[in-house]
Amino acid sequence: MLYSGEKVRLLRELPEHALPQYSEGTVGVEAYTEGEPRAVEVRFYRNADPLTVSVSFADVELVIEQSMLFRTAVFWEFDQDPKKLVEAAINSLLDSGFFMRDGLNVARLHYDRDDRWWKWGEKTMDATGALVVTSAPAWDGCVVAFSGRQRFHLEFRLRGRGDAVIFLHEREAAYAEQATATESAMSLARVLMNLSDAASARYCAFPVADPWLQDEDWMSLLRAPLYPDFFMLPETKLSDGISEPFRTIRLTENRVVRTTLPMKTSPMETAFHRSDRELNLDRLRKLKALGEKYYDQMYESGRGANRCYSSAKDAFYDAIGLAHELGMKEEEEALSKRLEHIKAVFRSQFS
Repeated sequence: MLYSGEKVRLLRELPEHALPQYSEGTVGVEAYTEGEPRAVEVRFYRNADPLTVSVSFADVELVIEQSMLFRTAVFWEFDQDPKKLVEAAINSLLDSGFFMRDGLNVARLHYDRDDRWWKWGEKTMDATGALVVTSAPAWDGCVVAFSGRQRFHLEFRLRGRGDAVIFLHEREAAYAEQATATESAMSLARVLMNLSDAASARYCAFPVADPWLQDEDWMSLLRAPLYPDFFMLPETKLSDGISEPFRTIRLTENRVVRTTLPMKTSPMETAFHRSDRELNLDRLRKLKALGEKYYDQMYESGRGANRCYSSAKDAFYDAIGLAHELGMKEEEEALSKRLEHIKAVFRSQFS
């Protein structure tokens, strides 16, 4: 199936619409392929004017696209040569039943060392993964797209600001299921654990939001308030901030999982669904973590302090509103006081 917002390209010319082969467009609505062959509505741009065309599934293929990378797991501190990470990680996804996606499925990354940002470069097609395995060790990084409804994308940042790191991106809708139901959560956990083992990663956190992806201060993910729902790490590195509602699952070799996802802690445990209130409490925790992270970045961003301050305020306003909805009066008051403190600091130090 194709999901709304995904980028596709034409495999043949559409002369009736003056669209050449390989014209790229955006899927308008989700479309399925079960049963009879189906068409999908795609919005193209011709001479800067939008044009929506109904196209057969057989005439389009997906194109790897940065805008479709939503929820992200981060793996860091590897106990193996970074040159071997790409092959190990790709084989882990392949062994888990995900294939290299059809079409343009690899994008090379270039790291701009002056501005400290990752730039997408040329896109290529790699049917087996062999091309990226042999080429990527000489690159700054790359992104690789896989088949499946989760739309997993592996991102390798091999030569950048710090040590090598691996991201695993997936669709927002897939994460919503994993946060709610045991079956989906356990399926994700197997992928994360297998990938962590294959890459010999000491740490894994999921999901990780933009401010951490931008400053790459991964160990700050372990400081309360916590944003991720899932951690895999050495037992000796357990943080005091990782407490309730996080549950502990002990693994081999003195490693543990700490998570709020509805995972089973033993084979005998019954599968379950999390309530709306539990999900909202998770959201509140994330908003507090975002607010504090943006507040920290205010001091580190120089001329970007205004932007960080605005983002911190937005996160705290949302957290205050959610605490009010949940009837958490003391939490609401504490968040309001924290926001007033941040405002006072900004006015005194940055205005």
